[in-house]
Amino acid sequence: MKVQIMTDTWYGNGKLLAEALKEEFSNEIDINITDVKDVSPKKIVEDVPNVIILGGAIRMFRGAPKSKKWLKQLNKILEKSGKKIQYGTGFLTHSMPTNKVQGYAKRYRNKIEKASMIEATYSKMLTARVKSSKGPIYTEEMEKARDYIKEFIAWIGK
Repeated sequence: MKVQIMTDTWYGNGKLLAEALKEEFSNEIDINITDVKDVSPKKIVEDVPNVIILGGAIRMFRGAPKSKKWLKQLNKILEKSGKKIQYGTGFLTHSMPTNKVQGYAKRYRNKIEKASMIEATYSKMLTARVKSSKGPIYTEEMEKARDYIKEFIAWIGK
């Protein structure tokens, strides 16, 4: 099984979160972490992962525009190739109170779910609060992330 974790990070918070998620997977699973600015959707389609985890950040009250644009491009290339990704989920880093970010998380998850070439999208979305835009991620948020990915892994059955 191949897992592709995509981040969209300015200060490294998304990368730290991605690394924490990676640690929870079995050593037998091939996991790659890359930033959306560093790899084209075409390259991901060539590798055809079974799972895609798309990370983003809420900045200036905008929910992950680079990641959403990248996802749209990925879906178009997958459609042209006839390839599909089995499972999808995502995460958002943010500096807002957690109860204020749920609308952003729901819209972001819906974008992943609407990607027709991702066969199944996990019903929950991970949000991780940072102390400021530069971070760091609150310690309890990292624990929440580990629990989230364990539930996701159980959902995909691996």
